[in-house]
Amino acid sequence: VSGFARALGDGAIYVAPDHSLSAKSLVGAPVFNDAHQKIGTIDTVMVNATGGEPMVVLSVGDYIGSGPKMVAVPLGHLQLDGKNAMRRAGATKSMLESLPVYSIAGG
Repeated sequence: VSGFARALGDGAIYVAPDHSLSAKSLVGAPVFNDAHQKIGTIDTVMVNATGGEPMVVLSVGDYIGSGPKMVAVPLGHLQLDGKNAMRRAGATKSMLESLPVYSIAGG
């Protein structure tokens, strides 16, 4: 891997020397809480065209039997946790499941 990003392992999240993260490498990463319980999976990263904070769309479980429930949290609320995962301090699965459903307009 070039100097731009260094691989942290198979399926790993890529971190550039300036500590920026590759959005592509975040997709599919599990999200854990402080108790090391899996509370979601990163589905996509949304970047605001006007420069706001990027949002991470998480799959957090079944939505009334119709598939995965998607919720959005600011990327800044997650921390890199090891080579292949992110951590959301203080979160629980039920807390994330109680957030409003996030849907991407037009898609």
